[in-house]
Amino acid sequence: MKPETFRLKFTQHQKKTGALWRELVFELRNYLDGWLDGLEVRDFENLKNLMISDQIKRRVAGEVKEHFLDEWGKLVDPLVLAGKIDEYESVRSSRKLHNVRMPERKPLEKVKLPSPRKENKSKFVGKSEHQFWKNSTPKGNWRNENFERRKPTACYICHSTEHLRPNCPQLRKDKPAE
Repeated sequence: MKPETFRLKFTQHQKKTGALWRELVFELRNYLDGWLDGLEVRDFENLKNLMISDQIKRRVAGEVKEHFLDEWGKLVDPLVLAGKIDEYESVRSSRKLHNVRMPERKPLEKVKLPSPRKENKSKFVGKSEHQFWKNSTPKGNWRNENFERRKPTACYICHSTEHLRPNCPQLRKDKPAE
């Protein structure tokens, strides 16, 4: 198998149902060994380079991967990989600047549409506009605040907060003894 195949198996392998965790360790170790042997990683420095290259490869756009498809699995040195990616991106960006022509744009006339807020203001006399149109809580915290403000759980039968429906004493009274 190719080193790239071992890498995929190593990163995506799952524990089989009913299998022991020790079996998973054995399988993962074999996939890692196959990956490292295929790329001739023999020392810690090469392992670090491989890990850095792998992280770079995960962050690169798909079109870059397609461009280097033939040599992608063999690019282990992060500096070589970064140099090739930088070169590719600089060529792509310079080609885009020279080849893309923007058509001349004519300014559009701005037409103001009547705002439904302004037309219907008379309906909300006595209430501030803030209540209807502006969110009073920051966007990131609205779930936390709603969670803290929720109603306490209560029984559906007697509405007590002491217990829930399955443990309701009224439910037990209604059932005949078997």
